[in-house]
Amino acid sequence: MTETVLNQGYGYGIVIGLGFAFAIVMILVTYVLKRYVGEVQDSEHFTTASRSVKTGLISSAVVSSWTWPGTLLTSAGMAYEYGVCGSMWYSFAFTVQITFFTVIALQVKRVAPGAHTIVEIVKARFGQASHAVFLFYALGTNIIVSAMLLLGGSQAISAITGMHVVAAGFLLPLGVWLYTVSGGLKSTFLSDWTHTVIVYIVILITLFVAYTSSVHIGSIDKMYDLLTEVSKTNPSTGYKGSYLTVTNRDAVFVGWNIVIGGFATVFCDPSYGQKAIAAKPISAMKGYFAGGLAWLIVPWAMGSAAALSCLALTNNPVSVTYPDPVSSKQVSEGMPLLYGMTALMGKNGAAAGVLILFMASTSATSAELVAFSSVMTYDVYRNYFRPNASGKELVRVTHVFVTIFAVCMGALAVLFNYIGITISWIITFIGIALGPAVFGITLTLFWKKMNKYGMIIGCPMGSITGVVCWVGSCYKFSNGVVNKTTLNTPYANAVGNFTGLFSGLIYIVLISYFFPNKSDDLNNLNEKFVLGDDATAEEIVDAETEKKQLDRSLRIGIFVSWIIFFILVIIVPLPMYGSKYIFSKLFFRGWIIVIIIWTLIAALYITFYPLYESRDTIVYLCKLAIGKAKAPEPMNYVDAVEVEIESLSDDDKEKKANDFL
Repeated sequence: MTETVLNQGYGYGIVIGLGFAFAIVMILVTYVLKRYVGEVQDSEHFTTASRSVKTGLISSAVVSSWTWPGTLLTSAGMAYEYGVCGSMWYSFAFTVQITFFTVIALQVKRVAPGAHTIVEIVKARFGQASHAVFLFYALGTNIIVSAMLLLGGSQAISAITGMHVVAAGFLLPLGVWLYTVSGGLKSTFLSDWTHTVIVYIVILITLFVAYTSSVHIGSIDKMYDLLTEVSKTNPSTGYKGSYLTVTNRDAVFVGWNIVIGGFATVFCDPSYGQKAIAAKPISAMKGYFAGGLAWLIVPWAMGSAAALSCLALTNNPVSVTYPDPVSSKQVSEGMPLLYGMTALMGKNGAAAGVLILFMASTSATSAELVAFSSVMTYDVYRNYFRPNASGKELVRVTHVFVTIFAVCMGALAVLFNYIGITISWIITFIGIALGPAVFGITLTLFWKKMNKYGMIIGCPMGSITGVVCWVGSCYKFSNGVVNKTTLNTPYANAVGNFTGLFSGLIYIVLISYFFPNKSDDLNNLNEKFVLGDDATAEEIVDAETEKKQLDRSLRIGIFVSWIIFFILVIIVPLPMYGSKYIFSKLFFRGWIIVIIIWTLIAALYITFYPLYESRDTIVYLCKLAIGKAKAPEPMNYVDAVEVEIESLSDDDKEKKANDFL
């Protein structure tokens, strides 16, 4: 039995100590922006960050939102099990969803710039019944993903430090709750950047230790030799048992399951919609594409460093599980990530692993908290109970929902832990049961003929079809045995994911052709959104976007998304799979060098570009600190609005007056 590498003090120290430290820093930053930069904490700013977030922060938010504990753990497990193609398939497959969501983000900015949530758009177009259906899918995804974030983080921290999983599950959201309540979505973007920078630093350290300075590996060639040796005693399921080939049938099935099933975790999760709504129109396309390509290297690099090191050192006494390989249960839990870092760097490596899992858990959790509170506030509270709620009232309600959700998501994570639900099982379930809503929201935004019955009937029918085919194929492929273990087999998952996603499309299209929507309601959607009565002049003007610029960006976005799709899931992996190519030492050198260079570029971009975009604010605050600039007088809400109005043109002043009237 493997003992914990670190004692409980590390676990509690990171979860509580670092959690509160980040909370204090984020609260101070929020105060500084409010006091000295003039950011007004109204309802629009809390839920949409005043729709003013620039490219760099959007990119770091994309990386942060998609860097779950499951991202690091599952990609590491795949790299340990399948070799070089494991983390490659994971990163390539999940990048596809981010790039395609860029198109959704651009269309949201085109047709519904005044929306507060992506769910609100469904109500604006199709009414209450359709809204209730998509609300179920969005909240279902939001709740399950949130619990999964805490589940992965708490299980891994517990396994490596001995901290009780229940304590980790409830304490992880605590610090996040503090700064999310105080700063809303903007504080989430700032914490995203901070957390993501730390994640890149740890990845780079792990890469350079594994391939340059480790006494156990220390070079690309040595890693190649060790992987070749370990395949003789513990062969993979790939071609000739090699870990140095892309020719692995199981890996391909898992990769394509991720491609198809992973769409629901992005398209149906309202946290991604919040980031689209928060972005400046010109920032949406560049931010999402750059963020997607920067994220791609995170699981690929971490799997290629930590997990391959864990695999290569299987027969070395430094291995945490020596003399045994990592068990299949531990692989499914993603432990090769932490075991590999421990083998490379000892307790320092284990602590670094716990640190990045903490970062991944808390940063993505913050986005989910804001998304849940925004949906509950605007799509439930204001929609069904208080249509005329004031902006201040909406802010109070968002605080309440953030608090409730922080507690509930911890409880659900603990429940999943005790009933034996794994991260990979949850991802599969979301793709199959909630996947039909992917085309539901996509066609809502793009297809004029889609009607409300497509959402009301088509999406639930797709879910039923997907689940039935999933269970039926499990019964067939597992010799009549259906349980939570057999339901997570690659072939059953493939059938369920495919039928769940595409049957929903078929139902929606057929229903809409039989009863086509005849009104051109897409062009009038934005008239149906109501900004908070505490919205500033700038927020009202920013809700009106530049349509020509967005039209061009949308065309480019569609083209680039399909190009990335074909490169990542067809052009690069499939020829290597079909050729049964086993990497030569020279090719493996190039493979690792590309990973290192890509990681460096991504880290530099995510770290410094947001700072460059905010250089004016940073310079102003520095001058303020040394007495070279004068701090503005604190403004109440009325003063803030008056200042904003004076900065507008005469036409915009008249428009704002009409809006308030």
